[in-house]
Amino acid sequence: MLDSNIMNNNDEINVDVKYIEDLPEEILLRIFRYLPPYEDYASIRLVCRQWERLWREIKTWRRDTFHNNLSLSTAPVSIHWHSIDPPTKFNLTPRFSHSVCYVDSKRMLYVFGGSRDMATSLNDFWRLDLSTRSWERILATGRYPPPKSSATFIDDENGNLILFGGRSMIYIDDIHIREQLHSELHSYSFERNSWSLHDNLNEPGPICDHSASMINVNNQKRMIVFGGNTGTREQPSPSQRTNDLWQWTDIHTNTWTMIQVDGIRPEPRKGHSQFTLNSENIFIVGGSSSTRFCHDVWLFSFQTNQWTQIPVNNPHPHDFAPNNDDSPYCMAIPSCILVTFGRIKRHPTENERNMYSQYDFSHCDKKSREELSLPPSSSSDESDEKTRYPVTTHKRSIIPSSIKTKYNMIEISGGFQIYRLDLSNIFSLNPCVTWLPSKCTSVFGSPTHSSLYYSLICARSELILFGGVEKRKLHLQKKLSENDIRYQSISGTLAFITISNIPL
Repeated sequence: MLDSNIMNNNDEINVDVKYIEDLPEEILLRIFRYLPPYEDYASIRLVCRQWERLWREIKTWRRDTFHNNLSLSTAPVSIHWHSIDPPTKFNLTPRFSHSVCYVDSKRMLYVFGGSRDMATSLNDFWRLDLSTRSWERILATGRYPPPKSSATFIDDENGNLILFGGRSMIYIDDIHIREQLHSELHSYSFERNSWSLHDNLNEPGPICDHSASMINVNNQKRMIVFGGNTGTREQPSPSQRTNDLWQWTDIHTNTWTMIQVDGIRPEPRKGHSQFTLNSENIFIVGGSSSTRFCHDVWLFSFQTNQWTQIPVNNPHPHDFAPNNDDSPYCMAIPSCILVTFGRIKRHPTENERNMYSQYDFSHCDKKSREELSLPPSSSSDESDEKTRYPVTTHKRSIIPSSIKTKYNMIEISGGFQIYRLDLSNIFSLNPCVTWLPSKCTSVFGSPTHSSLYYSLICARSELILFGGVEKRKLHLQKKLSENDIRYQSISGTLAFITISNIPL
């Protein structure tokens, strides 16, 4: 504190003032790491030439760090979750099987509809500003889509979002309800903030749980639709799975055409993921057929109009693959890695350590994991594992004292684990894909537990997970039945997931 006499005499005090421009570049780069890579990055590059140069460096560092940690399988990685609860001032209903579209040019994540429960569908329209992490409900005009879930929602890259298909529950009377599929195609215009309905008698018909992506074939953008659950106009309820391939031109011509496929086709399925690789190829992965859960990968070429199944380059196809459910995948570009999350699987066995000796399993040897001694997964490939590895007796699980007050065994065994599929050799002379060893055996602090029907998007150096159905075992609540202690709760949690030392 300054002396009062000095203050009264108004003597000048020399203070060594420092401005942000005087900071060393190393400090500025460190500060810029903590800025979200959206609007803030666009702003700092406009300050001066030095900041523009530093922006390019930090942008490259953030992208390379994120993708290298996803693709490199020889080192452990730390997964950081940052959860944001739904805003209290908005009625953002928790949901699952909703439609999500990420538009990088607007730095926005758009969410439409979904299901609130097994009997209620939604048609509210939201956008998430990734710069401020804030939600805003969009009040649009025009021909609004009906309440529905399990529809595809993609950007046509011409200023419109395309919403196609879906399903909803229709009340027949006060007691009975039935499931109805939708065949409508709606487009949302950013410029007019308006929905439009595009009718066409040649459309694929009522459909849900299908996949869609945009591709530029012969300098013409098309939406490609594959698979799903289909119905008929006379009976718009799910009747069978399909493996048909359709293309839609644009909102002006509004033309549907079924693509005639030569040769073999993927098994009819629903709940799969579809991605565009280039102007000539798309591929699908995952989903479920009428008899099994699918982990196969198929590539379609528009030059030959043929499907090709891409072999899995693991000694056993289920090694390091996710659990058997319809979990969504997202693609991290340019690392050519597919990412998904699933229930934690068992601890690696000695046979797996020897078989995959080129990989580093040191991250699996943490004290907490050794003390937990989690039993094997109960997935469908467990019977196959019993023939490959000797059956061992597992000790009773013990919760480490360091985490006893924060986690319990049910939460740990039901947490999320990252799974990665390497696509880098999909166009080689011997095309193949490879499931990479899991880079962490548990994700403490994950916002959901064995969640299904959530959305997963890869944005700028981060993954965005929203909604879903959480399966938990809660003994404090009333049981569904005497023999069933499983509970399902609808999640409204928004989670941002970064890899390694990238700040949130």
